[in-house]
Amino acid sequence: MVVSTENYIQSLRSAIARIFHTHGAVVGVGFLVSGRSGNYMMTCAHVVAAALSLPEDTVTVPRDDIYLDFPLIAPGEKFPAQVIFWREVGNVSACEDVAGLQIKAQLPPGSQAIKLIPTDNMWGHNFRTFGFPQGHNDGVWGTGLLRDSQGKGWVQIEDSKVTGYRVELGFSGAPVWDENLGRVVGMVVAAEKKRVDIKTAFMIPAEILMQAWDELTPSVLSNARSQTPTNRVQQLKIKTLQQRFEALSSDYEAAYNQLNYTLSAGDRNLIQRQINTILLDLEQVQSELDAISL
Repeated sequence: MVVSTENYIQSLRSAIARIFHTHGAVVGVGFLVSGRSGNYMMTCAHVVAAALSLPEDTVTVPRDDIYLDFPLIAPGEKFPAQVIFWREVGNVSACEDVAGLQIKAQLPPGSQAIKLIPTDNMWGHNFRTFGFPQGHNDGVWGTGLLRDSQGKGWVQIEDSKVTGYRVELGFSGAPVWDENLGRVVGMVVAAEKKRVDIKTAFMIPAEILMQAWDELTPSVLSNARSQTPTNRVQQLKIKTLQQRFEALSSDYEAAYNQLNYTLSAGDRNLIQRQINTILLDLEQVQSELDAISL
């Protein structure tokens, strides 16, 4: 079953948010993500701190509203949001510098939440992302190559080209789109600042984000992860099935969104058949996970 890559990219564009300081300056990026009980805005904790003029390593969960818009589908229409998940800068866990926001208003037409997809072995994959470096409040696209994780689990990303934008200050909180997989695989968290000749940055991979905030994990996967497999074969089976379930879930959302924008009766029937096939595959994966977890 093949769902248009262009439809996934449109979902990415519609999920990107621009986060503002209380005085109106742009301070960073966020993106609309699909959770177990709703849609949420993901960003970095230091972006929220900057928006509210708080110390970067603020431990207490901020209570004031943060304001954001969706620059690629509804520029200038600001929405209030409140922090509901918080891992401050310097947290001892691998998942530091992360904030989850609940938007306190109806989302703009055309906005689509994206699903995080954990994956292994991203070395050499091309990526794209979107940010607001100094002097570019309307945003720019940055590209480069994914590398591998370092000590704390963050994944190194690099700009390998001569021209174009690299990931730098102003990209924090942005989703990282893996061009090879056609999925969002992490969130930009930091860029190299000490050496101007190094075009390197880091992302928090989807797996760490999902482990830290269970809301981002589909319930069937959460239940499976709560079990303790008796051997490594079972662990491998569960991990493979989890990745399969998450990929199918993204296929379902993309096909469903594509259905809403398709007028031709013939095309709608084709997409509906694709949706039905995905649902059958999801049920099969869930039954296999349930069998392992018994």
